[in-house]
Amino acid sequence: MHFNFADVVRAPRLGFSAKKIWIGFLGLLIGTILYSVMSYFAYVSSPDWVWKDVWGAFKYIPVPIIGETHLIWWGWICWAFGIVFFIAMNLLSIGAISKLTFEQLRGDEFYEVTDALKYSLKQWKSIILSPVTLAIFIAALIFVGFVCGLIGRIPYAGQLLAGIFFIPVALGALFVIYLAIIFIISFFLSPAIGTTTESDTFDTLFELFSCLNDQTWRLTLWEIFVGFCSFAGVWVFGWLIKKSLVLFHWAAGFWAGTRMIEGGAHSWWQTIWNNGLWYLPSCPPIQWLESVVGRVTPVMLYPQTWMPVNWAEWAGSFLIGLGFYFIAFFVIAYGISVWGAGQSLIYTVLVKIKDEKNLLEKKEEEFEEEKVEEPVEEKKEEKPAKKKAEKEPTTEKKVKEKEEKKE
Repeated sequence: MHFNFADVVRAPRLGFSAKKIWIGFLGLLIGTILYSVMSYFAYVSSPDWVWKDVWGAFKYIPVPIIGETHLIWWGWICWAFGIVFFIAMNLLSIGAISKLTFEQLRGDEFYEVTDALKYSLKQWKSIILSPVTLAIFIAALIFVGFVCGLIGRIPYAGQLLAGIFFIPVALGALFVIYLAIIFIISFFLSPAIGTTTESDTFDTLFELFSCLNDQTWRLTLWEIFVGFCSFAGVWVFGWLIKKSLVLFHWAAGFWAGTRMIEGGAHSWWQTIWNNGLWYLPSCPPIQWLESVVGRVTPVMLYPQTWMPVNWAEWAGSFLIGLGFYFIAFFVIAYGISVWGAGQSLIYTVLVKIKDEKNLLEKKEEEFEEEKVEEPVEEKKEEKPAKKKAEKEPTTEKKVKEKEEKKE
């Protein structure tokens, strides 16, 4: 490694790995399942929704819109927990990708996926609790601001105290903004820090502050570059997948033929393809999101109409619908893979620059020389043998003396 920006440029190449994309896919899949379960509970908790209505409107992934969707208060709490679970699963998957990248940079090209996942789960405190700790600090300081406003309601004394403590409170608000920036960065670097240095939550927070304070511009520009590479990778990979699906749809339908159903002929392949698209979620009515989705997957703006089919075609449509989700997850997983590899590269280079410490150097294990006990045992065994040898001559002398006396 050169320990400069040239190493960060390698993020797209290091991210293009089957093992890393698979880890990103698992994080997306498990996180989405947990989010969907909690979102369904959030909707069903409201008297305005039932399971069938939620399924008909959103299919697998319900997305409530704040300000337009009406849910009861604990329904919103369930939905918030779903978001937390989704973020936590993806942070752990990014940590595993960072661990794979780190071991690859150290020369271990055959580091196992299961080992990376186990290590990321082992370091879950530093990966997940670092943003949580910062969020608690920010909430506590904002609560202090609420208390200051409450104190200001005291007649005369409150207004006087508000004027006296205005500057400290204003500086506290500035510190909250600073912590908010660290909070955002923690989602970027915490997985890489936790899986490369075996640090705990406190050490991870210290490294976050150190990277931002000592290498502000490098951190900012390099994160923007890695984010652009992740987005570009997803865009290019998604475009290739889209063209491959178009080719597959044309080739499979070329000789598919038609079948008679309900008194008429229809193309069974076109039917199950359209019904498979029916399982895709609809785009939330948000203007900027609709403009993006219209360029990527317009089918989410204009959902397909379900066509009547028999049980076999229904099963085929269902499997094709799941296949569309899996393909989308794999495309997004490549972006996550590039992102995780980039974070590992950024942190490794920044540590070398700011601390003059090479994290890639393997610590040589010191082995103590084992004491050889065999010679000691031989000596112990030799002593009685010598004693026996010394005793034997004394017995021979005694026998000779007795024979001489008899004579």
